[in-house]
Amino acid sequence: MKVFWIALFSGALLWGQDDYARQDALIFQASYYAPLDTLTMARYWEGTALRSESIYNGNGSWGLGYADWPNQPYDADHPLVRVVARHVLGLLLLIEENLADPNALRRARLALNWLTQRQTAEGAWPLYTVNRGVVSVFSVYPTALAGMALSRGYQVLENPRYKLAASRALDWQKVRPESDSPFHRGLVLAQLLEHYRAVYQIDLLQRAVEQALIIIGSQLPNGSWSDPGPLHSDEHAIIAEALLMLEQALIKAHPRRRRIKASATRAINFLLARQKTDGNFITGVDETLATKVPTFELVLLVRARQAREMAEFDLPITGAIRAMNQHPSLERNLWRGSQDGRFLGMAHSLVWFVTTQTGLPQRRPAELTYRDLAGADSLAADSTDIPLAVPDSSAGEDPLPPSEGDSPEGVIPDSMGAGTANNPLSPPDSSSAVDPPSPAGR
Repeated sequence: MKVFWIALFSGALLWGQDDYARQDALIFQASYYAPLDTLTMARYWEGTALRSESIYNGNGSWGLGYADWPNQPYDADHPLVRVVARHVLGLLLLIEENLADPNALRRARLALNWLTQRQTAEGAWPLYTVNRGVVSVFSVYPTALAGMALSRGYQVLENPRYKLAASRALDWQKVRPESDSPFHRGLVLAQLLEHYRAVYQIDLLQRAVEQALIIIGSQLPNGSWSDPGPLHSDEHAIIAEALLMLEQALIKAHPRRRRIKASATRAINFLLARQKTDGNFITGVDETLATKVPTFELVLLVRARQAREMAEFDLPITGAIRAMNQHPSLERNLWRGSQDGRFLGMAHSLVWFVTTQTGLPQRRPAELTYRDLAGADSLAADSTDIPLAVPDSSAGEDPLPPSEGDSPEGVIPDSMGAGTANNPLSPPDSSSAVDPPSPAGR
């Protein structure tokens, strides 16, 4: 009888574990997206690099803030902290993966210095809804992103000034006005984990677990969050990415890791179920939102591919890359206002493409730079892969107008690796009028 009860208990336990695994398994859709070849990726990267360079201000910042938006919701033209932070995170990723050149290194240092110069005495970064900047509860957004960029900058460039500024940013997050927003908590969670990677202080990991448990406690049964209404899919992706980062940071034996992994899985499934046939995502507010660029969803999918080591992510990643680079905003007057994370998204895409896809030789990733993917060079002559050099298809087209600090006559400096005076993409059509992009966050 005793053996019977032991067997029954063991069977129930195993059944419960299997049921738990089934509920929290990743669910991929049946959608098919044609694979990307090296020539397509080269053109996508070249377009991103050229557009990013055309809004570079020459001082480590990009864009003119809300003045870039078609409806100009605020009377301010100061560059936004989040735009600079995401550009520098993209540059640092390429540097870390040996896909950058010395000019990119110089650009990253300039951007990190720009960020440190604008940090307030309290450790926060202002919202530039006015040119002088305002610190409020919503400064959690720029402060989290700037802090992440500086923590990553310290990891890659080993400048102690960046570590100090990032630590002060986390100190402000502890004393800032409390916010119940799961999106704000997700930003702080990512900031904590990025700094933990830089300094490996166990108290940061403990704070991260506490933040994550609050986020998980407000997660809906379908894997999403509300704040108080449905979040945009890019906000959802940022929260899910933070949970994925924590999953990677915790040892497998950690008592909370299984719950955190299950939550991240449900969040990823929610997003996968909302990817459309064109590769874009239902926003959570309006499925037909014309300004939706799937940048942050793409970053999440690439991170999930790396964390879970599952090739099944390659199809949704491919769809998101195509959607981001074929988005209507590239052909309208929206493109300057939609640059928030496009550079970062393409940087993650390049790392994914170089390290996991067959379009590039796996044996020589260290010899490739992002100049290759901008059409400056081709692969070695002994390679059987498609060359990365992009044919000049820009004959007769006008270059994008250079911004202050750009080189003369529209020539793109080597820091972005274009090396041609003509932009292969037509300038945006200023006659088109659509709603301004909805930024991730408040």
